[in-house]
Amino acid sequence: MELSRSESAPVVAIVAPTRLAARVRLSVVIQAMVMLLIVANLGRIPVLSTGDHEAPLLVNDLCVACILAAGAIAIMRGRSLRLDRAATAAIAFAAVGGISAALAIPRFGLAPGEVLVSVAYLVRWVMYFGIYVVAINGLAARDVRPVWHAVETMLLVFAAFGVLQSAFLPGFAQLVYPTSRLFDDWDPQGHRLVSTVLEPNIAGAMLLIGLITQLSLLAAGARVARWKPLLLFTALVLTLSRSAVLGLGAGVATILLARGLSRRLLRLGAVVGIGALALLPKMLSFAATYGKLSLGGSAALHVATLLQAIRVLRDHPIIGVGFNTYGYVSERVYGIERLGAASYSADGGLLFIAVLTGITGLAAFVWMLSVVIRRCRSIWRSAESTPDERGLAIGTTACIVALCADSIFVNSLLTTYVMELMWLQWALTFVIARRVASPREAQVAQVRASRDPMLVALQ
Repeated sequence: MELSRSESAPVVAIVAPTRLAARVRLSVVIQAMVMLLIVANLGRIPVLSTGDHEAPLLVNDLCVACILAAGAIAIMRGRSLRLDRAATAAIAFAAVGGISAALAIPRFGLAPGEVLVSVAYLVRWVMYFGIYVVAINGLAARDVRPVWHAVETMLLVFAAFGVLQSAFLPGFAQLVYPTSRLFDDWDPQGHRLVSTVLEPNIAGAMLLIGLITQLSLLAAGARVARWKPLLLFTALVLTLSRSAVLGLGAGVATILLARGLSRRLLRLGAVVGIGALALLPKMLSFAATYGKLSLGGSAALHVATLLQAIRVLRDHPIIGVGFNTYGYVSERVYGIERLGAASYSADGGLLFIAVLTGITGLAAFVWMLSVVIRRCRSIWRSAESTPDERGLAIGTTACIVALCADSIFVNSLLTTYVMELMWLQWALTFVIARRVASPREAQVAQVRASRDPMLVALQ
C-alpha cells in the first residue's frame, strides 16, 4: 500500500526543515537532551507538595524545555508551523482534559491548591507533546538515524546500569533518597531492577520501547547487533514486571502480524529460550521472593483498582472526573483515603484515560493513536522504505500496542519518561513518511505534467 498524500499533508505549510535544522541544530539538541534522560528520578527539584504527594520539577523537564526552546527558534525563523492529524488529535485531547478539570471544580469542590496540582500535570503533558510538534517541524530525513541512535544508546545505558543496580545495589531508591517514606514515595524493591527511574514497572515500560523496536528492526532485515536486544531483554526480566511481560507478548504478536515469521527473530528466540530454560529455577525463585507467582498481593490490588476505575467511569462517562483529579474524587465521592502518590492514578491504561476525561477524551486519544498506526502501516508497506525505516515503523506500532497492554496494570501511558520516548518515536515516523511520500508525489506530478501540453511546454 502506498503512502497517501493526505497522510503526510500538513495543515499549515512550512519551509524546508533541513535549513532550519542547520541553523539551530535541533537534531543535536534533541540527541543531547535524550541522553540526559538517563538522569530520570535521580534529578528531582521539589516545587509543589500537597502533604502526601509531591509534584517535583525534574531535570528531564528542563531538558524538554531546551528542546522546545530550540524548536521554537526553528519555527519562528521559518514563520510557519506544521500540525498533522496526530497533533490535532493531541490538542483535542488536551482541550478535553482542560475542560474536564475545570468542570471538576464545582462538581467536586476542588480547592485552589488541588486545581493547581491538576492543571500542573496537564501543562506537563502538553509540554511533552510539544516535543512532537517541534520534531516534525525541525527534523529532516537525515536526522532520523542519529536521533533514534541517541534514544537507543540511552536505553542501553539505562539497561546496563539497571543490571548492575539489581545485582549490587538492592533497595536503590532508599539509597538515593534515605528520608523517603516507604510505600508513599518509593516502594522498597530489593534486587528488582529499577535503574535510575527508581520504579520497576516504569523501567519495564521504557525498556519495552527499546526491545520491541530492536526486534522489529531485526524482523524487517535491518542490521542489529544481537547483544542489544539480549541486554534489554535481560534488564526487562530483572524488573519482575508482569505488566511488562504482558506488553512484550502484545508487542511481539504485533510484529508477527505486521511482518510474519522471521528467521532472524527465530534464531534470537532460540538463543533466549535456551538461556531462559537454563536460568528458569533461579528466576522462579527470584520471582517467588517478591510474590510475583501468586494471584494475591499486588495482583489482587491491581484487580481491585481496575474494578474501582470501572465504577468511576460508569458514574462519569461523558467527560470523566477531571484530568489528574482522581485522588481527590476517590476520597470525597467514594471514600477511598489518599495514601501517597499512587492514590492519584489508577491502572487500566486507556480505561484510566476514560476515567479522567470520559469517552470524549478517550475518543481523541484513540484517534491520535490510530493516526500514527495508519502512518506506520503505510511506511512498512511502501516500496520506497528502507529496512531501517520499515523496522522503526513496525516497532512504533508494536510499541503502541505493547504500552497499551502494559498500562493495564501500571499508569505508563501518562508517565513523562515513557511519553517522551513515544512522542519522539512518533515524530520520527512522520519524518520518514514525508520522505517516503516524496518520490510518489514527484511521480504523480510528472504524470500530470505529461498529460497537460501546457505544463510540458513550461518544463
